[in-house]
Amino acid sequence: MNERDTMRVLQSDIVIPEIVQQKANMAFDQIRQAEPKIKNRRKPRMRKRGMTALIAAAVLALGGVTVFAAYRNWSKGLSDSLRISQEQKEELEEESAVAFAMQSETQNGVTVTAQQSITDNYFAHLSFRVEGYDLPKDAQGNYDEPCFENINITVDGGTDYNMLGASFYDGLVTGPEGRVVYADGSPIDYDAPGSFARYVQEDGSLECLITLYNGKKGYFLNKEVCVELENLGTVSKALYERENEVRGTWSFRWNLQGTDSTKEYHLNEPLGDTGATVVYAEISPISMHVEHHFPYQERTETGFDQDGNPIESTGYVEAPPLAGVQLKDGTVYSYLCNGGAGGYGADNKEIYCETYANDRIIDTDAVAYLLFRKEIDGLYSESEFYRVAVN
Repeated sequence: MNERDTMRVLQSDIVIPEIVQQKANMAFDQIRQAEPKIKNRRKPRMRKRGMTALIAAAVLALGGVTVFAAYRNWSKGLSDSLRISQEQKEELEEESAVAFAMQSETQNGVTVTAQQSITDNYFAHLSFRVEGYDLPKDAQGNYDEPCFENINITVDGGTDYNMLGASFYDGLVTGPEGRVVYADGSPIDYDAPGSFARYVQEDGSLECLITLYNGKKGYFLNKEVCVELENLGTVSKALYERENEVRGTWSFRWNLQGTDSTKEYHLNEPLGDTGATVVYAEISPISMHVEHHFPYQERTETGFDQDGNPIESTGYVEAPPLAGVQLKDGTVYSYLCNGGAGGYGADNKEIYCETYANDRIIDTDAVAYLLFRKEIDGLYSESEFYRVAVN
């Protein structure tokens, strides 16, 4: 938060979130204990605006700047793409699932700010705000897709993870029936020429979102992440052409924090006649992990090489894939799973595991059923799920 933003916050009438109010109360208690003489002084009467400023000043003075400033500066890309409500933001902060880096670097006129991360046992979402880059348009007047030439990330000094995605937020999310919609609810004109993407936000900034995955439970929790973003350009034109590229390396490091808070269920639920039985499930607001008893079955598939010659490949039969959840109020999120992995561990060919990031933040207390697809490919209706009760 820069000086101008700070003054605007302190001068405005705002609703103090519960987590910030708690910090403020702690701050006042410590002030009273440190300076007992002020107890007998006459207390001045303050307007709401003055009290807001005092609360903010007290929190700032006692090291609460991260909580207060961060609440006011949530990543728009993460907020929109994960459909995070104001209440959920407070809950994620209370659980320490969120870390606010708020670090900026400027190279050749382009400022990149490491904004925040959202982390649980298996995934870490990172967001980076980009300012000062004039994103070019194509011949039809559509913005080119921005990208960094290289992204180098270490977690706790290592790279034992998968980078599931690294892309600039385009304003699009998965809506009902698996169709793409705008996050703000506005309709897409499918008859309009060109791209539907909205990379440039109202203030002219861009936002790069990165998702990291590791199947080892708790891998990311309280680990330091180091990120280097190198050379900013566009996808449609080769970066080596240099035409619209900004040369530079933007480097950041912060602690991911993270929450291991999950709902855990030990189950024994067969999925129809597939031979798979769901035996364990973990649900967090950020991701889902399930385990099936489903002994390894090898299968051989026949295909063709580039010359048309038949070739064979060996793989294994997959368990019905996890698709989403049904809430207690009947709401169905059938396209909830948004990147992850499924398969067998190296030491156990009896248990088939699936771990996926949620495409939105969910209330784990509200989940009634896990949904598994009966068909692996294509769009599907509600009748094409196996349902496993968890509440």
